[in-house]
Amino acid sequence: MDQNYTATFLADDRQERAIVLHLVLSFVGGMLLGALGAALADGPDLLYAIYEPYVYVLFVVIVGRTAAGLGWAALTSLLATLGPIISLLAASIFKSGGEFLSLGSNGATLNFTLFTLASFGLLAYFTKRDDLWGDVSGGVLVGLVAIDGMDKALPAGAEHVSGFWPGSVLVVTALAVAVLCSLRRGRGRFRSALVALIIACSYFVFAVGI
Repeated sequence: MDQNYTATFLADDRQERAIVLHLVLSFVGGMLLGALGAALADGPDLLYAIYEPYVYVLFVVIVGRTAAGLGWAALTSLLATLGPIISLLAASIFKSGGEFLSLGSNGATLNFTLFTLASFGLLAYFTKRDDLWGDVSGGVLVGLVAIDGMDKALPAGAEHVSGFWPGSVLVVTALAVAVLCSLRRGRGRFRSALVALIIACSYFVFAVGI
């Protein structure tokens, strides 16, 4: 009985250490990516348009997917989102008129950015489910990425970037497909792809005014 208790205690201790490490890496990793994003902000617009927000999204997806539970997924996703925002806000202090990560000039925009990025982590966590909800989560995640890509590619988009089409769009599409294939298996991929396609097509119809 003592041996079983000791083994259980050691297992719980290892799990707690792993969770704490996951929390720390989520925040520190986010800050490092944000610092790199701030450095790239003065570079080519197309390069920065690909880096922001897709690298942050990919990082939050990895963090959410590898979380130990739903609550931890929410917390680590929030930390992974706060990390880049803190770095970018700090960098904006030393750059007059600089706005990184579409932070805008008011708290509402910042809160929306924070909520949107953190939601990717929760969606990634739900893709662990081997059911329809997991497929829907994966599809919504990829669909939102596609919407951002179209927003930058379409001339009428709020964040239109000149030259984003077609090269950068292909890069974003390849990233979205890779994420979808890594999160879902078998027929779940097709169901997730269908959900993503419905979301992307709906936004396209709305954006172009068909």
